[in-house]
Amino acid sequence: FSVNHFGFNDYFGTLPGATGTLVLNPKQLAATKLDVSLPVERISTTNATLDGELKSADWFDAAKYPTIRFVSQTVTQTGPRTARISGTVTMHGVSKPMTLDATFGGAGVNPLSKAYTAGFKATGTIKRTDFGVSKYAPLVGDAVTLSITAAFEQKQ
Repeated sequence: FSVNHFGFNDYFGTLPGATGTLVLNPKQLAATKLDVSLPVERISTTNATLDGELKSADWFDAAKYPTIRFVSQTVTQTGPRTARISGTVTMHGVSKPMTLDATFGGAGVNPLSKAYTAGFKATGTIKRTDFGVSKYAPLVGDAVTLSITAAFEQKQ
């Protein structure tokens, strides 16, 4: 993710450790189902003090709201390798609609796990104040740009 930082520059962070499911049939893309959860406790920037603050009750309140969850409702193909995914994101106890623009990266057998794997990239934007995360707004930007990369392994 990235957010404008006091009007000086964009500040970047990550939320590793996502878990979830993808039900995908490329021939019936509209039937795709995506359900992903991100562990707030794993939020990471290049600053350990900031990481702790972001997990605190002043920001994401990881103790009270341990996950951010996205559940798709519709998937619409927009190109040969692209789609728009509309769904609901729940963060900080608030659920709001969200749209992601996704690109299919590729698929094949992962040489390490031996599992058939499909990779995707997606982008989107949320307004953090819509979810009650408003500390330092507007000095720290309200619009949070999401840049997502994910690989899904087929269950055996």
